[in-house]
Amino acid sequence: MAEIDGCDVCVVGTGAAGGILAHSLAMAGLKVVSLEQGPRLAANYFRSADPYGSRKDFGIRAHTSWPADPHEAFFGNALFASAEHGSARRRAGGFLPYQVFAVGGLQNLWNGVSVRFSADDVRGWPLPYDDLARHYAATERLVTVCGTSANLPELPDGEFIAPKPFRPVDDLLAKAVASLGAPTAHVTANRKAINTRPGTPSSCQSTGGCAFGCPTDAVYKFSSRLLPRIAGRSNYSLRPEAKVTRLIASPDGARVESVEFLDTASGERHRLRAGIVVLAAGALESPRILFNSASGTAPAGLANRYDQVGRRLQDNPKTVLSTSLWKLWGKRRDYDIGYGDPVLIVGRASLPDGETFPFLCHNSHSVPDIPHYLAGLKRFPPFVKRRLARLMFHSYLTIGMFCGGEPNPANRLRPSRETDAFGVPQVDIDYTSSPRAQARMDAMERWGRRVLGRASGTIIHGGSSDNGTGIHYAGTTGMAADPCAGVVDANLRCHGIANLYVCDGGVIPQLPEKHLTLTIMALAHRLGDHLAARAAAGELSAA
Repeated sequence: MAEIDGCDVCVVGTGAAGGILAHSLAMAGLKVVSLEQGPRLAANYFRSADPYGSRKDFGIRAHTSWPADPHEAFFGNALFASAEHGSARRRAGGFLPYQVFAVGGLQNLWNGVSVRFSADDVRGWPLPYDDLARHYAATERLVTVCGTSANLPELPDGEFIAPKPFRPVDDLLAKAVASLGAPTAHVTANRKAINTRPGTPSSCQSTGGCAFGCPTDAVYKFSSRLLPRIAGRSNYSLRPEAKVTRLIASPDGARVESVEFLDTASGERHRLRAGIVVLAAGALESPRILFNSASGTAPAGLANRYDQVGRRLQDNPKTVLSTSLWKLWGKRRDYDIGYGDPVLIVGRASLPDGETFPFLCHNSHSVPDIPHYLAGLKRFPPFVKRRLARLMFHSYLTIGMFCGGEPNPANRLRPSRETDAFGVPQVDIDYTSSPRAQARMDAMERWGRRVLGRASGTIIHGGSSDNGTGIHYAGTTGMAADPCAGVVDANLRCHGIANLYVCDGGVIPQLPEKHLTLTIMALAHRLGDHLAARAAAGELSAA
């Protein structure tokens, strides 16, 4: 076991939180080491593949099945970790964990949606909303968020640059929502961490399909935006292919003394001494590290004295519907395709018992490789499908609707007897979608079908899921003032451990209907300020 030079702060993970935090602390002058278990992708990684939508055969192959699965293109991406390398196995009929192990984490395949939680969304959190709002603004400026102000309490406005304009398909969708006459439904421009300023470095080149990886680096990610600013500093070091296996605590369990990691390229094991350790590895991987750091003083895992680590796993239940709008049949595209999803809808849907609940909806209209709107044409010969594809090609529309997660303590991670490809114990996932979640997904589907019908939708194909495919994982290291109710305090420090912090989706105690990535980054920005202030006051022990 090789000891390597210590640091002030070790940040485990380089995704939404880890990237913001490393940049913040390095720029503040602290000695920072980032550990990332995956490699650093080549600068041209997303440029070397055929751009999404570049195929000339409309995605129709001899083996194409009908109806096509709208999830096939995205979830088959080679960047997603295999079962042998992930934090947990995928079980038939169970929760499906999706992770990206590479510098930048899941933000390599991030769609860029950046919305603030509202004051109601964080009610009960042990920190004031005004404090969080300040860090939202700083983060929006740092990562460059486009959008427009809508003056909606449920969707707070932010610091925006101009978004891409609406296109004919977006106008049809907006008019359809307005035709419902529902005072709780509002259409605004989508808010995305994308540089839309023309003529600037890495500006959006309108390739659509952001979630497949941006070929121009217009979508924010640490590796292309912030890492270049700190990579040459003497106080910052990035170690890719460094898989953290466990944290070594002091004999009394009150501090973390070092981080043990495996160099996956060489097979060598190392220990890094750190004054502060921040786990920013995600809501699945951070609990796994805590479980695997069990010791005589922490037999159930580090920071798990009250059996809270891994509990309340949440994701956003979602409904996805795809169709073809007949009002656009035969139309040529003479507009900017943009980033594919300029529309954001906030609304409320009703359950049979009269209860209403909020949901968030955004659209997707780009250049599809697989024309999902041809679902149901199984009996047609290929040449007919091709003609229909050409007729309807620019009429394709998908909407995705998300509602809030449920903080059920029984939905949890547990230490597993199975190990990954490196021999590191994984976690098992206990997860059951509730009848209430299913009822909400059904209600969103009814709402979506009404809107698509009014927008001139034809065959509508899609469905709902609450088994991990939202990839908005939260709750497993929840924030709470009471150590019996959560893992971290208002400053994201693990209860009872002086120098261990967690900063990723796991700290969000209850997931609202909104995408959580901007909130994770704002919490990381807040934590960076907190740790820098502690360092300036001489409160951080040197490694």
